[in-house]
Amino acid sequence: MITERQPEDWRELQSEVARILTECGMHAEVEKTVTLARDRADVDVVAVETVSGRKTTIFCECKLWKRSIPKNVIHGFRTVVEDGGANVGYVITSSGFQTGALAAADLTNLRLVTWPEFQAEFEGTWVESHLRPEVTKRLDDFMELVEPLLPRAFDELSEPAKARFLELRESYWELGAIAMMFTTYVKMIRPDLPDLPLRDRVSSDATGMPDALLDATAYGDFLDILIPFGEQAASELRAALRPEAIPFSDSE
Repeated sequence: MITERQPEDWRELQSEVARILTECGMHAEVEKTVTLARDRADVDVVAVETVSGRKTTIFCECKLWKRSIPKNVIHGFRTVVEDGGANVGYVITSSGFQTGALAAADLTNLRLVTWPEFQAEFEGTWVESHLRPEVTKRLDDFMELVEPLLPRAFDELSEPAKARFLELRESYWELGAIAMMFTTYVKMIRPDLPDLPLRDRVSSDATGMPDALLDATAYGDFLDILIPFGEQAASELRAALRPEAIPFSDSE
């Protein structure tokens, strides 16, 4: 699962669908008017993926309904997908689909999915295109600061400043180890991501980590907490490496 958050309305559902497709490396637009064979139509989300010069176009219809989607919606969207030249069409709903709707999509290039099912279809691509690269890029500095090899700036610190840096680094060491498991660096060694939540995987004396980080059950929600927390930790560690960061009295 990418996120446990439930869209509050259909516009938010559109936005979340477009965000996931964008983070999967596609060019996604919300509420785009497309040209059909004999008309024009507004499509909730249009995404285009280009791989080795070949384009794949995806149309998405987002329905935040309380009742199941009927077959007439599927018939209408199938025409838009076919006449608009899309390779595949997704009808994404917060509810389910009537039996007639499922039959109308059979043997077509339509995918009828709930919001969790849509996420499941793209989770693997999202992990490789967004989660791993994002952690690697944005927390690389942090992970270097908590690795066993001390940075050169450490040698320039006073003894009290060295002690403070080591204490701070120790407090963030386990967070660095967690972040490393989600990077591109370990993919060849451990291709699968750790299962969430992580609370049972960290030491019992781990302190300072947000409960929301340890209890997150969806990778996107976990990422939204890990990145800012790791960046804040990196900022604190960099500050502790500056000799002028902490004033000491002459008696020290």
